[in-house]
Amino acid sequence: MRASLLATLAMIGTVVPATAACGSTTNTNDLFANDGDGSVAGDGSVAGDGSGGLNPAGDGGPGGNFDLDAVSNDVAPPCVGLQCQQQACAGGTTTTISGVVYDPAGRDPLYDVGVYVPNAALSPLPTGASCASCDSLYSGSPLVSALTDSAGKFTIKNAPVGSNIPLVVQVGKWRRQITIPTVTACTDNALPDKSVRLPKNRTEGDIPNIAISTGGADSLECLLVRIGLDESEYGPADTKPDARIHIYRGAGGANTSPAAPSSPSALWNNPADLEKYDIVLLSCEGSETTGMNQAALQKYANDGGRVFASHFHYAWFNTGPFGADNLAQWTRGANPLGNINGEILTTLPSGGTFPKGVALHDWLKNVGALNGNLLPMTEAKHNANVTIANTPSTPWIADSASSSITEYFSFNTPVGAAADAQCGRIVYSDLHVGSASKDYTATRVVPTGCNTGALSPQEKALEFMLFDLSSCVVPDTVPPVAPPGAPPQ
Repeated sequence: MRASLLATLAMIGTVVPATAACGSTTNTNDLFANDGDGSVAGDGSVAGDGSGGLNPAGDGGPGGNFDLDAVSNDVAPPCVGLQCQQQACAGGTTTTISGVVYDPAGRDPLYDVGVYVPNAALSPLPTGASCASCDSLYSGSPLVSALTDSAGKFTIKNAPVGSNIPLVVQVGKWRRQITIPTVTACTDNALPDKSVRLPKNRTEGDIPNIAISTGGADSLECLLVRIGLDESEYGPADTKPDARIHIYRGAGGANTSPAAPSSPSALWNNPADLEKYDIVLLSCEGSETTGMNQAALQKYANDGGRVFASHFHYAWFNTGPFGADNLAQWTRGANPLGNINGEILTTLPSGGTFPKGVALHDWLKNVGALNGNLLPMTEAKHNANVTIANTPSTPWIADSASSSITEYFSFNTPVGAAADAQCGRIVYSDLHVGSASKDYTATRVVPTGCNTGALSPQEKALEFMLFDLSSCVVPDTVPPVAPPGAPPQ
């Protein structure tokens, strides 16, 4: 029997493989078409799997490695949606979509933003603290994707061609979908500058649910106006529940109209009040924070919440549940340093490269925030030293005159948990972020009293860290995770 098969093959000659294509239903290489999958025994070999091949004894019998179908002839599944509009190009070229992603104001390009072509409708994003994995936040069956670099640039390869191609830009729970009128095959389709940005308001896309506690010594609440969020997205939680930026009033802090509820009684008094927010910003009050429920903030962060705290809000971390976590070497008080130059740290305290630190340095240089390689900073303080001994924390910016004086550091939560079990993140800044910009005009009403000019250098650093805070949590020792559909790195 085996000899007769070899003779038959010799008479037929060399079989020319057909091109496997999405949606193909014809198998021109199948010498034994009746067995259902293009093979003698059901798997493309003479010996098969012991159930219907020429050698029922299976792989151990004579001829068990003799393959009648050297080329795989399994029928490719039919293509779906925009997958059917991907085209092979000659000469090693490909169809690409390229561009730059900007913040909502269209001023600063953004790093680590996922850009992808969806192949299905997008799903609603979850609201509030949650342990969402990186991939789970990307919906719509991403077909092809890329991440922006430190210049905000992206290039998507093997893009589908045709008219009205959807494109999603997303970092964490910031998400916007736009439509590209035409994508031309086998060339680069460069999108017009400033045409790709994150949303300004809910009509343009998704914005995280953000709570801001105002304070008498800083003005984090004005940052979001200055990066392009519409004033319509601001309001007190009790009177404007659909707004994406809810204002709470901390000690001496700016107010809204109508008046905002107080932070101690309505924001951080219990976990339930915090849990409904994706991000919480705590603006320095001018003295150590009082009325804190430190356990509530820890639970919020452990459940996947994100927190940015400035200066005197160190009181959340130097005592209480976080006080036992060895986050930093703390010194209490105002401890002013005045105007300093910040050094962007590109290595980890334990040694090795800090990928996001490298990106922050390059990004700040790209947006014109550095003087040489240093970041000009005003109203810097000295309350935290992060060294190799403070293992949970990653320092980002330090005083250039003393690298142990830490101005920005972050840590993932729950502290001490395995990396794949950490889903929250906290950033502490030991300065008054808004001090360099005189953020407010004559009034201190949020947001109408906020200046809308360009960001100061130290505010640009905060902008970078705000969007990093928004993104999915990964260990600081590894680069960001690309969306599904990205080519292998």
